[in-house]
Amino acid sequence: MQVLELLILPPASGLIAIVLGLLFWGRRLGKGLVFAGIAWLYVAATPLFAGWLLAGLERGYPVAPPLPEAAGAIVVLAGGRHPDAPEYGGETVSPHSLERLRYGARLHRDTGLPLLVSGGRVRGDEPAAEADLLADVLEGELGVAVRWRETESRNTCENALFSAHLLAEAGIEHALLVSHALHMPRAVWCFQRTELAVTPFPTLPMGDLSRHRGITVVLPQPRALWLTGQALHEYLGLVWYRVKWEVRIGK
Repeated sequence: MQVLELLILPPASGLIAIVLGLLFWGRRLGKGLVFAGIAWLYVAATPLFAGWLLAGLERGYPVAPPLPEAAGAIVVLAGGRHPDAPEYGGETVSPHSLERLRYGARLHRDTGLPLLVSGGRVRGDEPAAEADLLADVLEGELGVAVRWRETESRNTCENALFSAHLLAEAGIEHALLVSHALHMPRAVWCFQRTELAVTPFPTLPMGDLSRHRGITVVLPQPRALWLTGQALHEYLGLVWYRVKWEVRIGK
């Protein structure tokens, strides 16, 4: 699945189209493929297109929503690891995970609600679960206690299933859910298929184009290409989860 996704997303998909077009250059199809590949790479690298994709994911999840009275915990979803960080003793959290746990720590201080961190070993051979890496930063560097560590999940739907089970054992039926804004549609979709009600508390929305002025919104930029890839990853994930997980955990 990961290799297929890499082939679908830019820049690989655009480059593949260009290479195929050059191989069949003598035919009308070849020239069309080259043009389509170049056009796709250009569009995918513009802030205008990246912002449009991101807005479709983030629009329904406002930052800092009203705090629900029924909430009994804060769930922070892991966002990856940095496997080679000798200055931290080996592994540490990725920038995505750090951004999420920082917001989780702030919500904990603001609300007093206990924290659950969720994330296991995606490949299966990593030394530590992602939840343990998150907890180490929260407790060791930010001075925030972690009540629960969900260490078995390998993807977002397992985050939801296993976190809901842990909180159900504690008698908690509603939690604040912390993840990146662009990841929130997939996360909420998964939690809606458990018995745990969640209120999304997204962090760091990236679809705002206000910092781009005039012509810069249509000028290709490396970060815009990366954001397009991130957004398309989420859209593909939503489709894949509806195919794979609806059968397994559908209501």
